[in-house]
Amino acid sequence: MKMKSEEKLTCIKAGLLCVILFFWVTGVALICLGASVQMKLSDISVVVTETTSGTPMVLTIVGMVIFFLSGFGAVAAIKESNILIKSFTVIMFLVFVIEIIVGMSAYYNREKLHLIVLSRFLKMLNKYGTEQPITRGVDWVQQEFQCCGAKNFTDWFNISSGIVQNSVPDSCCRIVQRKCGEDALENSEKLYQEGCVLRMRTWISEHFEVIGAVGIGLGFTQILGILFSCLLVKILQQNYVSI
Repeated sequence: MKMKSEEKLTCIKAGLLCVILFFWVTGVALICLGASVQMKLSDISVVVTETTSGTPMVLTIVGMVIFFLSGFGAVAAIKESNILIKSFTVIMFLVFVIEIIVGMSAYYNREKLHLIVLSRFLKMLNKYGTEQPITRGVDWVQQEFQCCGAKNFTDWFNISSGIVQNSVPDSCCRIVQRKCGEDALENSEKLYQEGCVLRMRTWISEHFEVIGAVGIGLGFTQILGILFSCLLVKILQQNYVSI
């Protein structure tokens, strides 16, 4: 019986450590991805920050939370401490619940979030030509997503500074040339006419399956981690009683 109990303990402990290792790798990957966005794509980060109130930092913060939670879980499992394992299980469960609430909230409020991002993007266009990071960022977004303005290219006609009247930035042109954005209405066939907010939303929708699969994978792994933690606590308590 003692050998069987020790074998169960070893198997459950190994399973929990595998789950924790997966979380640790995920946390490191998210931290690296967030740092890459901040450091290597600083121009586009400015645009995204302006429109989504610092969302680029979310990747790094989530990565750090997962990283430290994984470290805490590894210490708890290695030390076989009931108190630490129970604490790890509770924290893991709370994180799982928060993820579900945030995911459901984002899904049900997606139209409202879309309008908020649209409003902020329109306000940001007024800084074009006056703030270089935003100017470079907007140009990058318009070329990368093949879009112009927030809703459509006519948004630029309401910009009071940084752009010639009835014109759009050269980055709106299908083939970028100097002053190709002037007289936009007459030369609209040479421009990307669809708005950037809609184009980015379409891009997210196209990648939603991948994003959803990653989320489901993380959620399933978290459930496994919680189950392994509960089983490990149960085995440790049985061993303690039998001593």
